[in-house]
Amino acid sequence: MPNHRLPTLAGAALLAAFGTVAVAPAASAHDAYADIVNCSYQGAIRCGYGGVTNGHTRVYACDTFGDGYGFRTEWRTRSGGGSGVDDANGSSSGCSAKVPGTSANPVTIFRVCQKTPNWQCSNWQNA
Repeated sequence: MPNHRLPTLAGAALLAAFGTVAVAPAASAHDAYADIVNCSYQGAIRCGYGGVTNGHTRVYACDTFGDGYGFRTEWRTRSGGGSGVDDANGSSSGCSAKVPGTSANPVTIFRVCQKTPNWQCSNWQNA
């Protein structure tokens, strides 16, 4: 009589492994990120980055290039309100953040901008 138990256990272990991998991206599904590059004549240098974290409630901005221009992340919430957060210390270490969203009124879209004389912004994207 063949032993059907071994293939069943192996199949269950395989399904459990795939289930773990399939669930892993959901943990980071609330984080969104964007950046601006090409901020100097030298080519593809990242000017800064920003995004939305903490379940669509926290917005941050990070200036990464010491060119004298600021960096901002702008957002809109589900209710239509919005504003921006500027990296307060320029290109020095550390970023700036605000928590404008709530579980009832989350941040829904955002974009990042380098604050040059002619602002350079990413496209609006889903948070």
